[in-house]
Amino acid sequence: MGVLITGLVFFIGVHLTRVLGIKALVVKVTGEALFAIFYSVLSTIGLTLIIYGQILAHPSVNIWWPPAWTRTLALVAVPLSLILIIATYLPSHIRSITRHPMTLGVFLWSGSHLLANGELASIVLFGAFAVWSAILLVEGYWSGGHFARPGQLWADLTAVLLGLLASALIAYFHMQLFGVAVVEFASNRTAPGI
Repeated sequence: MGVLITGLVFFIGVHLTRVLGIKALVVKVTGEALFAIFYSVLSTIGLTLIIYGQILAHPSVNIWWPPAWTRTLALVAVPLSLILIIATYLPSHIRSITRHPMTLGVFLWSGSHLLANGELASIVLFGAFAVWSAILLVEGYWSGGHFARPGQLWADLTAVLLGLLASALIAYFHMQLFGVAVVEFASNRTAPGI
């Protein structure tokens, strides 16, 4: 569990530098280019430790047994979250309207997984991402702002199609990737997973 928590501290900590006012101070000392390298390296180390820490911690003790509806909620929330995340990188209406589609996507993904998992390692992982994204959403909407260019329909359609495709692939290979089947026909118990 220690590796997972260390990874979360690195990854989420470096992503909170702007909100905490640390980024401006570090950029003054190091410059923008060096800060970008520092940010990228720490993010990569953090993400690597999160993945490895989750593998080491799985399975962990169950804290609670989520009701069946929480898995259905996650099956609906994950496609929406992937559509939002993809819309971040396209000039979409989705991006223009939500203003923070990446953060909203992470919040939906982590929040729905937090509700659907009662295992301690999962609660730590998804709970940390849910709290982090909630902080960023509050800060983002509080500070205001909007995209200069309006959205385009082709970008919305692309985000929806790619989001649905990605979520279908993740659902199908969830057992092999994460050790938990989310759809019955992809629940091969002999499949490798964490």
